[in-house]
Amino acid sequence: MFGAKDSTRKRPWHAQAGDLLLDNYNVPGLILCAFGIVGIACTLTAAGSGFTGWAQIGAVATAALWIVGIAALIVEHRREEVIELKYGRHGHAPGHIAAVRYSAEQLRLGAAPTRGLTG
Repeated sequence: MFGAKDSTRKRPWHAQAGDLLLDNYNVPGLILCAFGIVGIACTLTAAGSGFTGWAQIGAVATAALWIVGIAALIVEHRREEVIELKYGRHGHAPGHIAAVRYSAEQLRLGAAPTRGLTG
């Protein structure tokens, strides 16, 4: 139930803010997506200049870069989810084994917020 005061209930795993950028295993997916942005710029330039053949090649390359990049990010997200659930955590600070709670619920309950490693 939303807003429940019972902090012992199981919560589903979810990524925390900044996880995407702090985890080194996400770099290939981020680079592929960045190349996809460059690809769409080149594709639009080729299409605007009248080079339809290059525009078609660029469109296919851009779509492939984005699909592979997003797939790499999704695979990495699932890998992190499995690791987090294995340790029974609800989120993580990359590189830490213990859970780090980023919740305002602790403040509402009157407990001091925890930072860094807990456990």
